[in-house]
Amino acid sequence: MFLGYPDLEYDGFDRTEVLTEKNFNRTVFAEDTKSVVFFNDVEEDDSELDQYECFLQLSAQIMTKRGYNFYTVNTTKEHRLRKQEEVEKGEDTIHVYKDGYKIEYNGVRDPETFVSWLMDIPDDPVTIINDEHDLEEFENMDDECVRIIGYFEPGSVALKEFEEAAEDFMGEIEFFAVVTSKWARKVGLKRVGEVQMRRPFEEDPLFAPTSADTEEEFEEWVEKNKEPVMQKLTLDNYFNLWRDPEEDEKMILAFVDEETREGRAMKKLLDKIADENSEHAGTLEIILVDPDEFPLMVDVWEDMFGIDIEEGPQIGLIDISEKEGIWFDMSQVNLDDPKKHSDSNFEAVQSWIDQILSGSISLDDDDDDEPEPPAPPPTPKGKKSRKEL
Repeated sequence: MFLGYPDLEYDGFDRTEVLTEKNFNRTVFAEDTKSVVFFNDVEEDDSELDQYECFLQLSAQIMTKRGYNFYTVNTTKEHRLRKQEEVEKGEDTIHVYKDGYKIEYNGVRDPETFVSWLMDIPDDPVTIINDEHDLEEFENMDDECVRIIGYFEPGSVALKEFEEAAEDFMGEIEFFAVVTSKWARKVGLKRVGEVQMRRPFEEDPLFAPTSADTEEEFEEWVEKNKEPVMQKLTLDNYFNLWRDPEEDEKMILAFVDEETREGRAMKKLLDKIADENSEHAGTLEIILVDPDEFPLMVDVWEDMFGIDIEEGPQIGLIDISEKEGIWFDMSQVNLDDPKKHSDSNFEAVQSWIDQILSGSISLDDDDDDEPEPPAPPPTPKGKKSRKEL
């Protein structure tokens, strides 16, 4: 029995092949092929090898029947191939090559999540909205991911350029288009050539410059603006978000159980924080985590950051590599009566955010020359002490 499914079993056949620099291009870029390539530096004596094998083999057992071929590339040996496919040194990653597109998978490595994601890959980089089903798909993605929607003349050069730009963002950003005035009105577009970016948890869309009508110009605009202030951590985007921030980014982690009263109040407060700080997109990054969706990680995160996630909402400035955080003092907000205290709650969290953006609250250890503070009293066993503002 695999993953708790009584009728799911691995049949024992090896369905993966090893690719090298010599055969990579002619294999994965062959016409009408669909390839899954796992780039890794896992050696035969690595303890993780069995986990990767289990994940890949069961995924392959299901998806080879649907036309996919599965391959591995050892990035320790294939240096040129690693650079060609833009894989970071020491990184394990999965690329899917389909219909001439390369799509990176950033989700957790379990067969159920991966196979589900693989089956949902669209046939085209842009979804043309021309019925209620397409419209519903577009609207249901609100707050789930970055979406781009454009209004074009059917068959136009501008639409073709838009589609070609979308190819480079497949698996990361969802692209939609409308080609009639009826559907343009339904999605809020007013003129032919108008392109909007809708980022999660932000009220107002971003408008592409009217001069952007080539593939390169669309790509440049998307690349510049694609980072929202707040995103929700999911099984599909885990490794896209759970990574070290860029040098000038401030990463804030918010644990919010949306099934509790306090959690819902905190989520609403963070929605407002994200919207009010939209101008800091690319500098301020808030990762929203519902711990109920990651039950196996709760203990890991509690040990990593020294907090009690089950106690209630927690929000902190974090460093993933260093496994440390500076955590907001939740006693500064009233989540029992959020309507009455909405203004003061917002001011308390926004003031903390402002101090982070200004650098007065920082994880950088610049106090090496200062005398060490007195040792804190011992903390009870089981939970680490919290760093609070």
